Amino acid sequence: MPDRDGDDPPKRHLPVIDGPIRNDLDDGLRFVHVLGMQVKHDLFEASSKLYALLEELVAKGAIDLDSFEKRRARIKEREQARQRAQAHVRVNEVEDKYALTALPDIDCPSLIPICKARCCKLWFALSFQDLDEGKIEWDYSQPYVIRKRADASCVHQDASSGHCTAYPHRPAACRVYDCRTDKRIWIDFDKRIPAPEDAVMP
Repeated sequence: MPDRDGDDPPKRHLPVIDGPIRNDLDDGLRFVHVLGMQVKHDLFEASSKLYALLEELVAKGAIDLDSFEKRRARIKEREQARQRAQAHVRVNEVEDKYALTALPDIDCPSLIPICKARCCKLWFALSFQDLDEGKIEWDYSQPYVIRKRADASCVHQDASSGHCTAYPHRPAACRVYDCRTDKRIWIDFDKRIPAPEDAVMP
């Protein structure tokens, strides 16, 4: 689903690449990103073994637990600051967006003149199904986040009408998203009072 914690990825605008070159780039980057995810899995396995070893040493009195926790807290703070500057691969885990049921029943076309389709400025990750279809574009610098224009609107949003030009193939995040309770979109949905236009930060 679109990020709700205010921690949106930074704006990065790259040249538009279409055709065979784009397809080759997609395939190559996906291969690299999948390998990266495998490395992450391997690191998780290694860290599990490391923590098991540490617990064993603490249990046998070979390591002072208080001293270890203080050192760990310092290292964790340092590593968190470093990781915030790094990109992360994001993938929506929905396997079949077309099989989703109980979707929100919202008359979007009639609401767009009021809300300005500002939900199309929210950030979210695509699924492997989206990538395989090749219908939805993602941001090269933020794999696999939905691709945006310079004004932070989705590249699949029609600039004049605000309608989605890829609606039949829209990602799972778009299908399940319910704007009625999102204060970035509506101050009061029932009264049709939209939130300020800058409530969704680009």
